[in-house]
Amino acid sequence: SVVARVAPFLVCVLGERRAKAWRTLSDGKFQASRGGTTSAQHVAIIMDGNRRYGRAKYKDALKGHWDGGQTLVDTVRWCMEEGVQVLTVYAFSTENWKREEKEVEVLMTIFVKYAERCEREALEKDIRIKVFCTDRTRLPPGVIAAIDKMERNTADKTGFSLNLCVSYGSRGDIAQAARSISTKVMEGTMLVEEIDEQAFGRHLVTAGVPDPDILIRTSGEYRLSNYLLFELAYTEMFFLEKFWPELTKGDLKGILEVYDRRHRRFGV
Repeated sequence: SVVARVAPFLVCVLGERRAKAWRTLSDGKFQASRGGTTSAQHVAIIMDGNRRYGRAKYKDALKGHWDGGQTLVDTVRWCMEEGVQVLTVYAFSTENWKREEKEVEVLMTIFVKYAERCEREALEKDIRIKVFCTDRTRLPPGVIAAIDKMERNTADKTGFSLNLCVSYGSRGDIAQAARSISTKVMEGTMLVEEIDEQAFGRHLVTAGVPDPDILIRTSGEYRLSNYLLFELAYTEMFFLEKFWPELTKGDLKGILEVYDRRHRRFGV
């Protein structure tokens, strides 16, 4: 398995204790032993494996996306129960536009359907919803209308923050931030000396959102796929072998438990 192949490397880099915890998480066998609140404020997720799950369960790859939508609804509730304050999920990347037209249409339909449900639950549970787009122009009018409605109607909510990355690509976001800063310097509204990490971050679509404490990627893939490249500099990363629709509350609690045991030094 992939876990077996990378195990020696993990022991060398992480140490035996952390490597063992990582292996059990990746195998999907880790069971949380605690409840209560976590010290992790912000969890980011790459929701991967819907199509493979759909093929395996229904012999229809597209049906997996519907189950994935339900898992997202459940995950919001689990995060709130565990004391997480912010959840940011990779719903649709700019690279996903390259998929077959039928699949893209299904994904847009699912988004609109679950947007209505998410908005209802957000209003009931004091959740603010924001959508991060780096290429909004390609979104269908119905999706744009759903996004605007969600953001407008939940703008004053303060109990929890749900961020949906839709038609989003981190490289594109970094490029547009560079263009925006360059324009300000050329216009004389910003000095070159004022450009630092904080100033750059304020020009990203994620401006004002704290960097993620945890990144979770499902489906056994070990890459970032153009997701929050600037924001993940010091994020603790967890890779699970199971598909996104298979994620359970126990998986999330197990990851939070491992995170809470880690000593984050931030280079010190």
